[in-house]
Amino acid sequence: MKVRVKLLHLLQKKQNRRGCKNFVLGLIFIATILFSGVLPNLVKPAVSQETKNIVISPLKLPNQNKQDITEPPKNLGEALLQQVALCVAAKFPNPRQTSVELLQAASTQCVFQVVILAPDGSVRQDASDRLTTLVEATGVSLPEPVSSGQANVQLKTLPNSQVFTLPVQIGGQTKTFLLDTGASSSIINTETAQQLALPSTPIPSDLLKYIAVGDKCDEVKANLHPLPIISVDAATVEGLNGMGLPSTSIPGNLSGVLGLDFLSNFDVVLNPKTLQIQFLRPSLPVEGAIPLAGKLGNITAQVRVNGRGPFTFMLDTGADAIVLSTNLTERLSLKSINAQETEVFGFCGAQKAKKIKLDSVTLGQYEVNNIDGAIVNSNIFNLLGVDGVIGQSFLNKYQQHWRFGKRNAIGFIESGSLVLTPLAN
Repeated sequence: MKVRVKLLHLLQKKQNRRGCKNFVLGLIFIATILFSGVLPNLVKPAVSQETKNIVISPLKLPNQNKQDITEPPKNLGEALLQQVALCVAAKFPNPRQTSVELLQAASTQCVFQVVILAPDGSVRQDASDRLTTLVEATGVSLPEPVSSGQANVQLKTLPNSQVFTLPVQIGGQTKTFLLDTGASSSIINTETAQQLALPSTPIPSDLLKYIAVGDKCDEVKANLHPLPIISVDAATVEGLNGMGLPSTSIPGNLSGVLGLDFLSNFDVVLNPKTLQIQFLRPSLPVEGAIPLAGKLGNITAQVRVNGRGPFTFMLDTGADAIVLSTNLTERLSLKSINAQETEVFGFCGAQKAKKIKLDSVTLGQYEVNNIDGAIVNSNIFNLLGVDGVIGQSFLNKYQQHWRFGKRNAIGFIESGSLVLTPLAN
């Protein structure tokens, strides 16, 4: 029997569906800004004969020759900007003979390589700070979304799962979306993007291995789209960028995913028992609330597992179950040798996992005992700096009042709070 555990929009149905998380959208958006507004001016002198030695990377990059420093950067932001420009120039010595699409893809790859990855290929612990510094160095202010209104709508449970769907209005059409606090950005299916004739920027497939589960990332075609106004009843948000995916990559063949980029504009009150969700005007945190911290566009909290910790877990209403990283499993000395084999299905297809039983999981003052979990080996844990995922098997036992703080320079939520109220059985 296969256990349906969702990580990065893991499957909720018995068919082979796929999913993802969208930290990469922030990366793509930044790279697009760099390409359109900053990089062209930096790349051209970097490849000209007269100024061949003008730019230098203070960090050693793969396949990069050392050059003389004639104009050293004044700070980390300038250094990162120069490194990205040099990286793009190395990929395309003749940028004027290269298509815009290829240059945009290259700028995205270079931002990831220079800013996110360490020289040994691992994910840097200060990746979020470096992204922020890079944006500040460009002098570009990323536009913030504009929200208005409130809403109180009925949820539905996705068949064979514990996750919820809700009606969303986009481009004059009403679609069914997954409710997902674990998605940093919202998602629409490719068909909807085509119907709305949305501009698109391809997302390089070789980046997906860092953010997705599965071994077929090279077969996935994903795009970044500027989204029209999105509404849930009278609650509306405009100015968002989302990912476009084939419908087969979205759980339950849904039309899209409503992510944190929308949700974080409101207080969100979710009652799993009555299947009601409210989008309210933002309010200040209350005493006794569970503190939340942003991690590259996702929201996390401190969690204790089997009485040990605290550990950093992502909170994910789009995930059915609790997921643990292999690293945390080793730290907890959990016996997984004889654990039941299972599969998880992510954005890039299927991946093996192991089903385990946890004695206890504690979030704030609330504890659930004898709860199922799954062990998954995924790059996403290293990228986000988290130890696991708290899914609906835990969250659905409580009414939830989510509050979100301000965004940082790259548009990611930095903090928040969560009030849990136990629901009667």
